[in-house]
Amino acid sequence: MPSLRHSELGQRINSNKLELALLSVLCLTAFFAAAWVSQSVFDRVPHTEDESAFLFQAQTIASGKVVAAEPERPEFFSIPFIILRDGMWFGKYPLGFPLVLALGVLTGHPWLTNATLAALCVLAIYLLSRKLYGHVTAMFAAVMLVASPFFLLQAGSMLSHIASLFWTLLFLVLFPLARRQRGVALSLATGAAIGMLFISRPLTAVGIAIPYVVWSLLTIARQRRMNRSYVIMASGALPFFAIFLAYNALTTGSAIHTAYELWWPFDRLGFGADIGVNGHDLDDGIRNTRVNSNALATFLFGWPGRLSMAPAIITVILSLITLLGRLYRRKGTRSTIPPHSDTSPESWDLILASVVLSLVAIHILYWTPGQMYGPRYYMEAIGPLVILSARGFMQIGATVAVMLMKLAPKVRYPIVTGHASMLVLLVVLSVYAFTQTVPGRFDEFREWNGINGDGVAIVEVAQIDNALVFIARSSWVDYAPFFAQNVPTLDSAVVYASDRGPQQNRVLMDLYPGREFYRYEDGRLVRLDPQR
Repeated sequence: MPSLRHSELGQRINSNKLELALLSVLCLTAFFAAAWVSQSVFDRVPHTEDESAFLFQAQTIASGKVVAAEPERPEFFSIPFIILRDGMWFGKYPLGFPLVLALGVLTGHPWLTNATLAALCVLAIYLLSRKLYGHVTAMFAAVMLVASPFFLLQAGSMLSHIASLFWTLLFLVLFPLARRQRGVALSLATGAAIGMLFISRPLTAVGIAIPYVVWSLLTIARQRRMNRSYVIMASGALPFFAIFLAYNALTTGSAIHTAYELWWPFDRLGFGADIGVNGHDLDDGIRNTRVNSNALATFLFGWPGRLSMAPAIITVILSLITLLGRLYRRKGTRSTIPPHSDTSPESWDLILASVVLSLVAIHILYWTPGQMYGPRYYMEAIGPLVILSARGFMQIGATVAVMLMKLAPKVRYPIVTGHASMLVLLVVLSVYAFTQTVPGRFDEFREWNGINGDGVAIVEVAQIDNALVFIARSSWVDYAPFFAQNVPTLDSAVVYASDRGPQQNRVLMDLYPGREFYRYEDGRLVRLDPQR
């Protein structure tokens, strides 16, 4: 008997080692794939106004400031979504993602920030899936996340959605643990996770939180007493809400108005003629939802047609049927859906589905579909969607196993065979995605907005130092990759400014005595005579 126990223990240890090794490989794959996208697709430079503003805010925070000081001649350094107000210079976004991106700035590699977060997202989705559904589903979910072109494209960018996905997954991991164990540290961490999500993407945080708030209120109503964990979670989130209000007050003069409205007064939530470029109503919101949902259905995994959503839909339908059947059998007894503890897998399926639906529904209030590197406003929903998709594969695999037991009873390991068949199917679909869908879609975003890193590389090869470089620009996109190389104090070894013509340029030159001066246009870096 002791030898048998030792054998079982050894098998379990070996199994855990294999699982850890596979998970490590998946995390590293996510990191290097995202880094490749950042290098190969995006040239490691911002391609959108959003990314330029995020990076500027991160550089400001990395320098130890919340906002930068207005430059003496700001017209030489203008970029959309970066605002001048009352002597301050700042991006229009909340502080959450810039705080995280600042860590990348401090290392000198901001373009790897999202790649690192992508690896952490793989770990988080594994932990969440394992807690809710077990090891096999967890590994399947991790594989499917790494195989998502939408995930990898966002992870190669400098947008905020991968960080927000990480905070979302962390909240989803911690909430059931804090709710059941009622530990102060767990509850505070849960609140902090949703708090960081709120100061990164406020509307997204509200959409993610709504199902859990409803669940908590139903639990309180059923038990007729307050769960202490909920109070502590709220306490953990409150400091972040206070930071959000304080930053608004600093930058806009009003705690309840964001800097979005400083740039575009119409950039607000809701319906009305004064919201959005041309007004916004419910029909517009539904139209935006249709556009983003169609994009998600094709780009989530990149499978043929709209197959990307099929496994998740199968899971939700089967779970609804199962739970309705249980309710029917329990008719006349007290329902426990969702129960206080030991929530069934099917109940978790519906909770995760409600998170997706809540996030989709709340974005009806926003006036633009916001498509950028995919349906990005739904990015934070892909955690639940990927898990539900993995569940769908497992349920189909279980059906295959049952059929094998009935039709081919000589098959020795029907359950393993069922799971293996699903893995083969996933590999086939992923091969299709990365040979048919991904090349075209990724090429679509190379030199997005006409931006690339070629000009920056040309200047770097010239190895100039203590210089001021004027960039010929017909629009902000000509200047954007160069602006990203500046620091907010505009005192780096090479400072890049917009070319505003010889007469105005002379004014800026006088502010940089002792420097060499250059002009860059169309791949040519020409030295300027400071005396002319």
